[in-house]
Amino acid sequence: MTTFTQNEATYTTTNVEVKGNTFAICVVTGRYNYVSVRKVTNNPFGTLGKEFANFDEAAKNYKSPEMKTALLKVELGLI
Repeated sequence: MTTFTQNEATYTTTNVEVKGNTFAICVVTGRYNYVSVRKVTNNPFGTLGKEFANFDEAAKNYKSPEMKTALLKVELGLI
């Protein structure tokens, strides 16, 4: 987990592994508030990922129970 502060917002990024793929879940709080999920594994173009208003919106986007569980763990601070 890495954390840094910039532009009056705190960015906390956590890497999680789901079904053999690594995802970076970035939680932004402060001046801006959102959750960003980016696939790290097999990402040849280095895309930024998907941005969601909150964890509920992020969980609705994924069908995988493993991904929903990983998002919940990050939200609760268990990872």
